[in-house]
Amino acid sequence: MTPASDTAPLWRYLRLNDFTSPSPTTKETVRKGVTELWHKLMGDSKSEEPIRAQDELKSLSDELYAQIAPEPDWTELVTALNEALEKGLTTRVSQAQIVVGAPFSGITETLEHWAKHRGIKIIKPPSPETILNQEQQWLQRLEEEGSARPLVISHLERCYLRHHHGLKLIRQLLQWLSTRPGYCVLGCSSWAWAYFSKALQAEKLFSIPWTLGALNQERLQQWFSNLNTSQQQETFIFRQLDNGDFVIPPSRDDSFTKRTTQKRFTSVSVDSDDTARTEASTFLTDLAAYSRGNPGVAWALWRQSLQGVPETKNDDHDHASDLDKPTQNHTIWVKPWSQIQHLALSESADRSTLQILHTLLLHGPLPASLLIELLPLSGFEIRRILTYLEYRNFLISARGQWQLTPLGYPAVRQALEEEGYLLDSL
Repeated sequence: MTPASDTAPLWRYLRLNDFTSPSPTTKETVRKGVTELWHKLMGDSKSEEPIRAQDELKSLSDELYAQIAPEPDWTELVTALNEALEKGLTTRVSQAQIVVGAPFSGITETLEHWAKHRGIKIIKPPSPETILNQEQQWLQRLEEEGSARPLVISHLERCYLRHHHGLKLIRQLLQWLSTRPGYCVLGCSSWAWAYFSKALQAEKLFSIPWTLGALNQERLQQWFSNLNTSQQQETFIFRQLDNGDFVIPPSRDDSFTKRTTQKRFTSVSVDSDDTARTEASTFLTDLAAYSRGNPGVAWALWRQSLQGVPETKNDDHDHASDLDKPTQNHTIWVKPWSQIQHLALSESADRSTLQILHTLLLHGPLPASLLIELLPLSGFEIRRILTYLEYRNFLISARGQWQLTPLGYPAVRQALEEEGYLLDSL
């Protein structure tokens, strides 16, 4: 397999209408369609014994997670964003450029890093009270900054509320930004941009927005390899739990890999010429499709899938006797994609639940008090649903603001699509 870095950069921004979501493997597509029937007829039988028994494994420590799958560093995307924005300027279509991103894709963090690097002022969004009261002071202060000065608004989705009093300011803001001569970059969630395009025809005021290209199997492989912050004296091999296939193909000249491969196929299978076969797992292909190439969602699922073998006293003794060896080698076991416990909304999820989830996607994090203002639901019902969704791990509350979780986002998007709600294009 040719490394992704030899064919294309890891991070790239493209026009929103050029975005395509990765496709799942044929096996996963078929599996999803027959899972229920299979369980009824055959149970959970497997075609072969797993390489490692589930009861031999445990979750990784926080220290190990931080070492092999740390939180994404969104500064790595700044160069790619800068290239896109520079390219957009050469078209001279408009001095205003839009950058649209799905939840958990790092759009806001990347744009703010870019703005700080370029020394461009980041405009804070107005308060919800300012929006609902249709006050003009925030927009007036923005206009007083000057029409020629470069500026960045990284949270355009926080400049409106889907309420009969909540659209006046965003209409005025978009009209002003589309005609001012000064350079500006607007960051917006993909869900809010879909609403602006439908309700306000915002796409007619600006050139086609930029968005982050989806991470396919090759790019996920490259990114997860790059996330590993281990030192040179440590080698981590990622293998699938049920069959030992390599989830991230290791270096061909890695002596630990050669020994691991040889040992595996001594007990499992060997080609007719007695040379070990290095099989590649399809895990990352299915992960890319399920996450729609979204880095934050893929990263959360990747961490959830990793497991390790607990160290024993014998392991400690072996490590002590191997202190003079140049490397320490570790195998990280990855659950098969079919065994990942994805969050799923009940088929009987009521309209009130979907309304709350859709509102959080259209606006981003919101307090319960503001949800009460925006939705035709009682405060009691809203708080009951929020508590239930938090218990089910679809939502978290941080500093009084309710927001979706990356693990819950794919199921929520699917449920909203099935019920005909307005969707984003990412």
